[in-house]
Amino acid sequence: MRQVRSTAGMTLGDLADRIGVSVAYISSVERGVKPPLSEDRIRQVAKAAGISPDGLLEAAAESRGAFLLDSNHRSSVAKDVGAALMRGWPDLSDRQLRAIGKIVEGKPKR
Repeated sequence: MRQVRSTAGMTLGDLADRIGVSVAYISSVERGVKPPLSEDRIRQVAKAAGISPDGLLEAAAESRGAFLLDSNHRSSVAKDVGAALMRGWPDLSDRQLRAIGKIVEGKPKR
């Protein structure tokens, strides 16, 4: 996140103001003292920096050792699918994961 912030020419204070958190909190996240920001906050950082959130979301997941799916305000179908994906994750092949990725990204399957 520090690299994204610096490349965008933002200070800790600039970023903290834009996403509604304290400078100390941003500093702690960047130094790895606190866990990565939530998905919503990561999306706010990406928007403030004018970049896609994908790289930051992937870095946060790698740091946590897990991807987080926000199930708030989601349908029961969405929750069922998310739970099924988590259960089946260890057994999915790269081919299956690529197919799921294409569906989620809206790309036609080949």
